[in-house]
Amino acid sequence: SQIYVACQNGRVDQALSLGFLLCWIAGDLTNFVGCYLTNQLPIQIVTAIFYVNMDVIMISQFVYYKLKNQKMTKCKIFQ
Repeated sequence: SQIYVACQNGRVDQALSLGFLLCWIAGDLTNFVGCYLTNQLPIQIVTAIFYVNMDVIMISQFVYYKLKNQKMTKCKIFQ
């Protein structure tokens, strides 16, 4: 849902901070490593992988829109 809304309005960089996203992925990565090392059920490992993938998508969106919005701002300044 968050990913869809972010694509619609293009303002991910204003809604979330990079620090928050990095903490979020760090938590999900440690969850995945813990699941893997303690031989959890396959569904728990798959769920952990899913969350890490969603984090990567959100960070990618953040970077993409941050760069896009910076370019748009620069273009507006020079016009």
